[in-house]
Amino acid sequence: MLSNFSFRRLPAVFVSIFLIAFVLWSAGVEDVLRRLAGFPPWAVASMLALLTANLFVVSFRFWRVLAHFGIALPWDIALRASIAGTVAGLFVIPLFGQIMGRQGVLNSFGVQPVVNASLAAYERALLALLSGVLGTLGAVYLLGRSAVSDFFNQIALPEIVVAAIGGWALSLWLGGSRFERKLSRRTLSWTNLEHVMSIAGLTLTGQLLMLACFVVGILAVSQDIPIASLFAASALISLAASMPITVGGWGVREVAAVYVFGLLGIPAADALAMSVMVGLCSTLVILASSPFCFRNSLMSDLPKPPAVMIHSVSEIEEFTAWVLGTVVAVAVFFQVHVSLSGGPINLNLADPFAILALAAVSLHALFARQFPVWRVPQFNFALCVISLLLLVGFVHGWLEIGITQWALGGRLLGWLVLLGYLSSGYVIVANVGTHGLRRFAETLIATAVVVVMLQVALRLLSHWGVNAAAQLTQNFEGYAGNRNAFALQVLAGMALFLGYSHLYARHNIRVPRSVRPWIFSLLLGILLAGLVWTGSRTAMLVGAMALVLAWLGGMADHKMLGWG
Repeated sequence: MLSNFSFRRLPAVFVSIFLIAFVLWSAGVEDVLRRLAGFPPWAVASMLALLTANLFVVSFRFWRVLAHFGIALPWDIALRASIAGTVAGLFVIPLFGQIMGRQGVLNSFGVQPVVNASLAAYERALLALLSGVLGTLGAVYLLGRSAVSDFFNQIALPEIVVAAIGGWALSLWLGGSRFERKLSRRTLSWTNLEHVMSIAGLTLTGQLLMLACFVVGILAVSQDIPIASLFAASALISLAASMPITVGGWGVREVAAVYVFGLLGIPAADALAMSVMVGLCSTLVILASSPFCFRNSLMSDLPKPPAVMIHSVSEIEEFTAWVLGTVVAVAVFFQVHVSLSGGPINLNLADPFAILALAAVSLHALFARQFPVWRVPQFNFALCVISLLLLVGFVHGWLEIGITQWALGGRLLGWLVLLGYLSSGYVIVANVGTHGLRRFAETLIATAVVVVMLQVALRLLSHWGVNAAAQLTQNFEGYAGNRNAFALQVLAGMALFLGYSHLYARHNIRVPRSVRPWIFSLLLGILLAGLVWTGSRTAMLVGAMALVLAWLGGMADHKMLGWG
């Protein structure tokens, strides 16, 4: 995995270059350059001031997040780490670069990569939530409530929320440990709620500063648009730019600006010039602040004292690894499809968290000089060879036929995400052990069961004449986008269930012994029914073979398997 480290920026760079080239060609390069040259100095100065204030707010937020996780660091160290992460985000995928830059500073103070990755996940989750809220409000203002409602129904957002919460709750009821119950109480406490609200307030402040930056940019080229409409449009652009698929938001931000401001009658060249100017000013602010972190890092070569931690290092690592693994196990069942030039991209809601896990594992290997340890011999070597083959194949295809979305997004970037999912399992086992692996599997099983049950409930409601505004298909697809992908998810849950069936039958887990046999048999039956309802003949054949082999080989509890 480490040998692939230097190539991880390539997919994001190619996506950014492709999108920027596309919008430049559409708007006209000469017109865009002419408007950039005529940008008023007062607007540039205002944008630089707003972006500098945003950098300070983001750094202060990171300092408070560290404190909320029980890590007490001086303000200047947190500021340096935050700036280093922002600088690194200019050159690689922001999710990965942010963690890499921060770890370069935090590693000297005893903060482990898995903790760093979980802090970034916490910040990103709140940022995504607030960006989504602001973007939704902006879309309602510009496009109307019916258009936004249709969009949410199309991506099944209410169903996803219900299924995700239901899967987590069922998993907790089935086998939740004392640690998880303690974690749930701590998460739902008033103190933690105050912490979350304070971080959300800082995040909202930073978002409003960014929106104001876009508004200033448009006012510099057109003063005829109402301020409310400009803020609404800026919220949509900011939401698009926050997608972690390009370098620093370049490309996606420009495409969104041309489309959204086009709805307000702003010419494409003006919208693109404004967006490019925002990107240039943001890059200038980041580069201007970078000497601060480098100057401080070179001031002393003496060993740094570890950060003062309210909780033990192992407790913080276990907590963060558990949360990261649980989020991946639940979110992996939900996918959305984004259409780009060259073909659609399938985005799984767990992909960003998988990338964070990959960053944690890679940075641990880099700073600890220790490769991940696997049970399979030479597994790291195999991963490096596969990564090299994919990269060579991509470069060969690029030289022969050019860049295609299939090769870039589906294969090269897809392999990066697969490494992230592999890393998420490694993070769980490395920090929590076999118990963490079992709970990871149970969360996957529980979420698969809830998705199948929800699909049944929606079809029953539709049959009874109740309009649930659900996008139902003839075969069960879950929220994977097609029946074969959902069948694979159900098969994975079934395989995990069979592997742990002996443990469920014999050991004292959270479910009372009096109901344990039939409740787990019921779960297996639901998974098998969901597999049949997908209509995938290949999946049904594979499932039947797995059941027969598990029965004949004694790899599953016969009683539980028979009742299921």
